[in-house]
Order: sequence, then structure tokens, then C-alpha cells
Amino acid sequence: MRLLSYNINETFIQTLKQHELYICDTAEDLQDALYHAQVRYYNAILIQEDDLNVCKKFLKIIDPKYCAFLVLTSNTDKKFEMGVLKNGGIAVIHEPFCSELILAKLQSVHRENFMKRYHFKDYFILDRENKQVIDLDENRLNIKGKSFDILSYLLKDKQFRVISKDEIIGVLWDEPEMVSNNIVEVNINLIRNEIRKKFNVDFVSTIRNRGYKIEI
Repeated sequence: MRLLSYNINETFIQTLKQHELYICDTAEDLQDALYHAQVRYYNAILIQEDDLNVCKKFLKIIDPKYCAFLVLTSNTDKKFEMGVLKNGGIAVIHEPFCSELILAKLQSVHRENFMKRYHFKDYFILDRENKQVIDLDENRLNIKGKSFDILSYLLKDKQFRVISKDEIIGVLWDEPEMVSNNIVEVNINLIRNEIRKKFNVDFVSTIRNRGYKIEI
């Protein structure tokens, strides 16, 4: 998953990186943050801001259904908080800021992303700590590297919506602009082949001209 931060304490961002919870992009200034919010896919945007109009600029750019917008603020005016929430923000956190609370807010939105092990039905387990897929008897499937990341991302989507190749690349690669769509197709085929070989089923469906989704 990918997170954009603006005006956030670097120590907190390093915590997210160290635990491999998100690929984190740190904006240099407001214009840089707004630009990145427009051109890249983000699962979360975390900013520190007191101006409601600035928050609204972000919320006009993103789709709050798929991108969680969280604000840290010293603004105690209820109109500010209500304005952020009514326009699609997921959380307003007032100072003094607490890292544990911010993490808890992110976890409440992306709960599966924080799990050490994620069970998919009665078939297999995503072991995030060891970056591997195992069946219920602890046998390892040959799904690793970016194939593991792609399968994880598809499964963690709570709505099992159709996810485009561009989105997959945009949230899972450090430099998405340098990656070809073909690399997604190659990894999807690896995932399918391994799951078919093990379980004789195929959970990953191709939706023509749109992308991929999990069929349950």
C-alpha cells in the first residue's frame, strides 16, 4: 500500500517504512503534495494542516472511498473538523499528536494491512512477516516478491473491486513511472498457475480492459 505525507514528523514516517506498512512519499511543500495526490495512486494521505480550504483541495482530487484522508491539526474549531469529515476525510486528530493513535486510525481503515497473517477462506495464509504464502498445513506456495505483493493487495481490498494494472503498479512499486504494465500480467500468471497447481481453482479474474479482481 502507498501513503502520501505532508508536514508530518519524519520519525513517524520512518516507523511506517520500517514495519513495511506503506510505501511512503513525502511531499516537499503543499504544491508538491497536491501534485502527487493527482498523479499517483494512494491508499492514504496524511497531512498536518489547520486550513480547511487546503484540506478541501486534497479531497476534491482524491476518491475518499479508496483513499483515506487523515489530518493532524491544532485547529480546535468544530467547523474545521466537521468540514473535513463532511467532505470525505476519515479522521481529524488534534494535538498533542500521539503516534500510537495515528497508527490506530490507519489500522482501523487498513486492518488487513497491519495483520501479521491474513487468512483467505480455507485455502491459504498470507504471512506478511516472512513475505510468503502458505497453505493451512504450513506448506509454502511459490508466490514471492512482487507476486506476493500483488496477491496481498488484491485480497486486502475489502470490496473485492476491479483493480487496474495502473493502480497495482502505482501502489506497489517505488518508482511506478518506470514500470511497464506487462510486469503485472507476468506476475498475475505466476499467481494463477501456482494456485491452480495447489488447489485446482482460480481466484483471480481478468475483467477485460479494466483489470483484475478476486472472485470468492
